[in-house]
Formats: sequence, C-alpha cells, structure tokens
Amino acid sequence: RAGTAVLTAAEPFAFALDGATRVLPERLGVASLDGFGFRDLPAAVAAAGGLLQYLLETQKCGLEHIDRLLFHEPARFLILDAATRRNLELERSLTGHDQHTLAGVMDRCITAMGSRLLRRWINRPLRDHAVLGRRYQAVDALLSSTRLDPLTETLRGIGDVERILARIALRSARPRDLAQLRLSLGRLPELKTELAGLDSPRLAALATDCGDHAATRDLLERALVESPPMLVRDGGVIAPGYDEQLDELRTLSEDADSFLTDLEQRERERTGLSTLKVGYNRVHGYYIEISRAQSDRAPPEYTRRQTLKAAERYITEELK
Repeated sequence: RAGTAVLTAAEPFAFALDGATRVLPERLGVASLDGFGFRDLPAAVAAAGGLLQYLLETQKCGLEHIDRLLFHEPARFLILDAATRRNLELERSLTGHDQHTLAGVMDRCITAMGSRLLRRWINRPLRDHAVLGRRYQAVDALLSSTRLDPLTETLRGIGDVERILARIALRSARPRDLAQLRLSLGRLPELKTELAGLDSPRLAALATDCGDHAATRDLLERALVESPPMLVRDGGVIAPGYDEQLDELRTLSEDADSFLTDLEQRERERTGLSTLKVGYNRVHGYYIEISRAQSDRAPPEYTRRQTLKAAERYITEELK
C-alpha cells in the first residue's frame, strides 16, 4: 500500500549502548560523541548504533562519507502528523496530484537539491525565529539585488551533487555522474562571486561553506574525457594523456599492426638478424621467427616457443 513503511527486524544486540558507544566514535574518527551533542542522549546513541549496523550489513561498503551525527530536536519544528500533511495538501493533493499543492506552487528551485530541501522545510516548519529571520533577510537581499538572474543561470549548471556524492561513497557512481560533478565544481567560483556582494550574513556563510575543491576539479578535468559513456565497461572514460600505461595499452589495442611493424624493425636493427620477423597464429599467438641458419645467434632473452623445418619461433616478455 502506498505510503506504508517497510519494517526490517533487527537483533536487540544491534542497539546495545555499550557497543554503540565503542563503535560510533571509531567509525567517525573521534574520541567521543560529546562533540556532536550526544553526552546525555543514551537512547539516541543506541539508535544511531543500530542504524550504523543496518547500513554496514546492507550497503556492503566502508561508509567513509558518514562523518558526523546530527540530532533531530522535535521542539525546533512544528509537528505535523500524516493526516494533517495530507489534508493541508503540502506535497500531494487529495486527488493524488502535486499540482496546486503548497510545494507545487512554491517550488521554483533550479536544482534538484533545492527542491528536496524546500520539501523538507515544508514538511517540518521551523519554530526558531532567529533562523527564520536570517532566511527571510537572505531572500530579501536576493530580491532587491540585480544578481538574482545571473545567480539563477549559474545554478542551472549545477547537478544533483548530493546524489552524486552518495553514489561515489557507495562505489556505484557512473562516468556521467563524475562528469556532472566536474561541471558542477567548475561553477563554484562563479557562484561564490555572485553571492559575495550581497548584503546577507546567511548568504555570505553559504558562499564560504561552498569551498573551492580545486584539486578535485583539476583531477576530474585531467582524468575524464569531455563526454564519457554511460557505463565504465563501455570504455573510453579516461582521457588520453592521464595515464601513460593506459595510453600504451590503448595504442596496442587500436593499432597493433603498427606496433608489430615497429617491433620487428627495432629487433632486426638490435640483433642484426636479417631474417627476423614478427608473426601471429591462432594456436601460439604472437611470435618472433628467425631462419634456421641464423637461429644460433638468437639473443638469450628470446624464449623458444616452436621449432619448424626451416625456422625457429620465439617469444619475449615485451611481445607477451
């Protein structure tokens, strides 16, 4: 039934306070949980330990991206039960559509992240007047400035970084996710410039929190092709020039005939064997062939592979 939660039973030991108190700081890389405000919240610590255990069992990865604990304080928000949210038509109308709902009317967000955040705010109305005041002042600063339209265009180039980073942390990101992250990080300097001149402490703090991430952006620009394929297995994801060994392997894959011709010429000049030639057959693969008359002059690094009536065939580490 739509809206029904799926419950997964967990063993009681997953919520043991002793285990959570030991495992959570170790996982988060801290000495204790006091810095997160959990000194006098044993039930919350136990619940977080159970949640971490569930994630470790289901996600099958290190979860390095989980680096903090946040406590949801119900007193900070107006509590709305499911029936109230439904009757107020916050996100879904009584007829099952999202048009003409509060979210449908208000949501003019440029990014998917903005739309999700707005819906969280709508479903959990804030009661903290100081925070609300800073938000209202930020909105007023934007509306009274000339930077709203340029800022909107800048945001159009920013993808769903939240989802992309989650996929990266879970080792499930695809090449185009990384390309979208590269494009989004490239917009950060422009975004910070647009926010810098606005008279709003909240927007100034957001601009500072954005960071530059220049090293990550540079890595993605050097490592990825301009338009990567959908899947890694399709190939052609890594840009030429990023990895010397990969470039060599690509050259061998795409132009093996040229490599074999160059190898044959190089080995003839190095060994002085005029009858030396490089060949291939489906049984033995690639080989170097030398006539019987010159085979006694084969270099010691040549490993004999096959003896014919008029020639000897060899293999080398390079040819392998």
